[in-house]
Amino acid sequence: MCGLTGSHASDELMEVVTEEYSVRLIEEDIYSVLPETSVPHHYDKRASLYDSVVGKRLYNLVMWGTSPRYYVEFAREALDSSSDGMFLDAGCGSLLFTASIYASSDRLIVAFDQSLAMLRRARQRLRKLSGQVPKHIRLLQADLNDLPFRRKSFRTVLCLNVLHQFADATGLVSGLNELLSRNGNLYLTSLVSNNRTIGDWYLEALYRTGEFVRPRNELELRGLFADAFGERIGYTERGNMAFISLDPVYSSPKLPI
Repeated sequence: MCGLTGSHASDELMEVVTEEYSVRLIEEDIYSVLPETSVPHHYDKRASLYDSVVGKRLYNLVMWGTSPRYYVEFAREALDSSSDGMFLDAGCGSLLFTASIYASSDRLIVAFDQSLAMLRRARQRLRKLSGQVPKHIRLLQADLNDLPFRRKSFRTVLCLNVLHQFADATGLVSGLNELLSRNGNLYLTSLVSNNRTIGDWYLEALYRTGEFVRPRNELELRGLFADAFGERIGYTERGNMAFISLDPVYSSPKLPI
């Protein structure tokens, strides 16, 4: 059993976090496994701006040729992929697209992010929807580069709009896959270059500023997952966004038209 600091640490988190980490309550409804929670994160100062821009339908339509409703429906598909087992949202941000479906779910959900500012906004969203953070949702501060969880702890893992920020995508996907229980499901999205002029230009611009890693194309993404999962890959693109599902039984993401 992992170490504890404080009497309010979640039993559910204790069960899935390895012995190397200490689970502690750092604010109301927010837990952490990080040794130093006061270290600022890249998104702490831009959480509000991120939400105000990335959540807009027009921004997604013009820049990426996609829509927030695709993210919502993809997350809903992940949530509905099983009626039991724990659900992990890896790099959950502020729950910009997922708060509503999480609040209405019956599954036990662990949503983690390294940015405390993002987790505070997630807490605020859940409270606005439900009056409180629902008892089946755990908000956790943790690092995607240093996953603190036990192997095979989660029935479903979702990683939404994060992969294009990781140079070691293979390492991230492999690490998330190890967290899946038998017959578990992994759902990811990633921006992709695909000869869509404005989207490809913006991807390159964000890469040059250091915001994103070098843009990957469909062939690179498919190769990344095929190496680890063979043919069990569902792959769909909407504009510059790729929606990828890795299931025990192959199925393509069921996104709205």
